[in-house]
Amino acid sequence: MTQNKRKIRLVRLNVLNFTLEGQKTVSTRRYRHFGKRAKLVLVLVIVLVLLFSLFAVLPNQTVSPLAKWLGFSVGGGPGAGGSAQVFNSSVWMQVAVNAWAYYQPGVGVDANTGLPYASGKDFTAFTGWDLGVYIQAVIDAQQIGLVSTDGPWGSTARFDKVLTFLETCPLNTTTNYPFWFYNATNGQDLSSKSDTATAPVDIVDTGRLFVALNNLKAYNCSLTQKIDDIVLYGRSNYTALIPGILADNDLNDFYGYYFVSGYASFWPQQLGGVPDAILRNIGNAKTVTVNGVSLPDVAISVEPMLTAMFELNNSGTPLPQLMNQVYLAHQAYYKTTGKYVGASEGNGFSSQFIYEWVVAPDGKPWEITAINGQPITPTPVIFTKVAFGFLALYNSTFALDTTAYLERTLPAPTDGYGEGVDNNGHYVPVVSSNTNGLILDAALYSLQNCSN
Repeated sequence: MTQNKRKIRLVRLNVLNFTLEGQKTVSTRRYRHFGKRAKLVLVLVIVLVLLFSLFAVLPNQTVSPLAKWLGFSVGGGPGAGGSAQVFNSSVWMQVAVNAWAYYQPGVGVDANTGLPYASGKDFTAFTGWDLGVYIQAVIDAQQIGLVSTDGPWGSTARFDKVLTFLETCPLNTTTNYPFWFYNATNGQDLSSKSDTATAPVDIVDTGRLFVALNNLKAYNCSLTQKIDDIVLYGRSNYTALIPGILADNDLNDFYGYYFVSGYASFWPQQLGGVPDAILRNIGNAKTVTVNGVSLPDVAISVEPMLTAMFELNNSGTPLPQLMNQVYLAHQAYYKTTGKYVGASEGNGFSSQFIYEWVVAPDGKPWEITAINGQPITPTPVIFTKVAFGFLALYNSTFALDTTAYLERTLPAPTDGYGEGVDNNGHYVPVVSSNTNGLILDAALYSLQNCSN
């Protein structure tokens, strides 16, 4: 992520080429002997040829090449209903290819160090959260078949570069924990950002990193000892953070559920029951009505919910039902206002990192806050990752139409998908790891669950 994660946090018409060859041997008298039906057919053929010729030269300004392979019909903005007949496994594979384009060396990963950029060339630094996103993206890409294990940029080499960094990166000499931000071009502390930290270590970013590292252990067991040596027996005493997590009574939101799950995967005896307890607390909280949908009156951000849905084992938990309610609130907002919505966190239109809440920490619906938690009123962003996430989970008309609108508005995803758009046809000129990592999550989920 580019800033700190806080808890409060679209027929090709293959026109039949009629060749009307008027031969001199065919006289007009023969034409006059045509019956009425033959005359009518000939007139219709001529009209069709003229119409097809006209459409062939008219410019198509509403459907881009990407939208054509997605199957999107011609549409014109919010409510137009541009949609795909079948958003199948072939389409999801292309979505994954587009998202993986971000993680090519020199685009979203430094070609020398192999470390990730949070926002491409716009921001070539990363946090523990961003490192976790990158690890999970490589896991997803290998499972999808976008990257092999071999070669200088195969998954083995990519994982090795990241784990070597975690083993050797410079630490804060005062706290003996990793710095908040690192420069991906050299692996060194980005002091201009790290020095603004207000805590010895960012436990949320670290928890997200632990989720990815645990998933890497499960995916490639040969890395288990190396990962455990980093987390459990390494240079930083992460065990010392456990009492603080246990004592934090504010862990009653989805960020808490997600990042604590990372710690619980390495300290199951101490923290194994905490993630489920957090979800129970959320489920037992008083409710607030958002566009006619009943939601828990807790801080609700979509990002940790989607990442948890795709990256954690949520069997037997209420998370899927809670996620569905949050989706329904988005759909109800569109039905009420006629405006698309995809609330999450990321880069806004004013180069400011924003948090869009379905329910804000103060209980207000659809509120946007700055990093410091203060409410602000920027132009809302319809985040691309949310649209694809909802499409993967629900494959609904609303999710498909939102994705179609985003595609028509965003630039072609040459280097990955853009951050998002507004309802007036403008897009945020940023391509980020958080966006494309979550889209890879969604693509893998869909490819594993698609019936065709």
